[in-house]
Amino acid sequence: MRPIRLLAALALFAWGLPAAEPAPSRTIRVDHRIFPKLEAMDGAWAALFAASDGKVYAGLAHHGSVGHVVCYDSKTDRMHDIGDLGSLTGESHLRRGPQSKVHAKFGEGPDGRIYFGTHAGWWWDYARFGAKEGYPGAHWMAFDPKTNRTEDFGLGVPNEGINTGAYDPVFNRIYGLTHPRAHFVYYDVATKRSVDKGRINNFESICRTLGIDDEGNVYGSYGLGEIFKYDPRTDEITELSARLPIREKGVSLGRDYHKSETAWRTVVWDKQTKKFYGVEESATILFSFDPKSGEVRRLGQLAIAEFSDRRDVPYATLSLALGRNRKLYYGAAGREFDYAGSAGLAASRLIEYDLSSGKTEDLGEMRLEDGRRVIGTNAADTGPDGAIEVAPKPGEVVEAAGKIGGSYYRLAMLIYRPR
Repeated sequence: MRPIRLLAALALFAWGLPAAEPAPSRTIRVDHRIFPKLEAMDGAWAALFAASDGKVYAGLAHHGSVGHVVCYDSKTDRMHDIGDLGSLTGESHLRRGPQSKVHAKFGEGPDGRIYFGTHAGWWWDYARFGAKEGYPGAHWMAFDPKTNRTEDFGLGVPNEGINTGAYDPVFNRIYGLTHPRAHFVYYDVATKRSVDKGRINNFESICRTLGIDDEGNVYGSYGLGEIFKYDPRTDEITELSARLPIREKGVSLGRDYHKSETAWRTVVWDKQTKKFYGVEESATILFSFDPKSGEVRRLGQLAIAEFSDRRDVPYATLSLALGRNRKLYYGAAGREFDYAGSAGLAASRLIEYDLSSGKTEDLGEMRLEDGRRVIGTNAADTGPDGAIEVAPKPGEVVEAAGKIGGSYYRLAMLIYRPR
């Protein structure tokens, strides 16, 4: 059984549980690996990928500066910094908006290379994103593990970042949704052609995952839980009649009001059933989507049980993975979670959904090897193998990205091994 990898903003709760908080009835242990010398990295979204050679790739964000791409070798148990995005794109000295993130999923090509697109993280409140001082635009890129070299294919869309994306090995393309204008774009690796198909949605409700089936068709959500399909054979986008089981948007308690509650947050493709499984934003409702029949089914809810009927259910994370054991694993936040912008400290729980039986089980509060709590996750993948709270030591510089409440945190990779 291959372990589930969870990239998290996890907090190592250095001072233990607050006295007023009861001990959890159930906990589950996860291992962790930090990213050496990258303590300033302050977030990560979606960009975690377990490749076929046993290496795990992660995109680490740094708002206001440059992000990094890192690789964890599960065979040697070593972390390698592939490089900062400023250097990899040749933009280190532009004095413009930096390449701060890989905000979309990586993908592995038939040639063994790892494909991805970059994203911004410092928009000057959008005042200058289109000006010469602003963000240059996302780059399409590929890393070759055989040569340890990264190839830059150039700008995708000027002044736009890629905040949603996926790679398709069938047509050898990198797909993306841009921010802030929400265009559907792709890069064709064979023809070296970058294509912009135009606007697909509003900036605040862009779905955070593109689903690609085994025929190379691309799916995403838009509008009020609606689903679109891009067909690479016709190069056309069509609006489907399928709808997500979203909860009607109301007052968003505990989260920024501008956050959408109308899109799917993340989906995974199941080769066995030929269906997508995903969670939507409004209430972390689990659903299946059959692209052949167009059927969407509500399967349950993956929020922590005490939030199930409440308006303040924490915003859905991107931490959904399908295990080899036919079970879905989801990292559910205990409070509204967004790294330094989190509502506060609360333990995350690992929730399991069995595709065979339809049973949902809360496996418990995630704890590290030394008992400290995980307070948030935002990416997951299944393969051969977040943010951790850092305890300040007198007279030493605190190696941390920032604070959540009064506690320092640092990114780390979490490892859970299903029994």
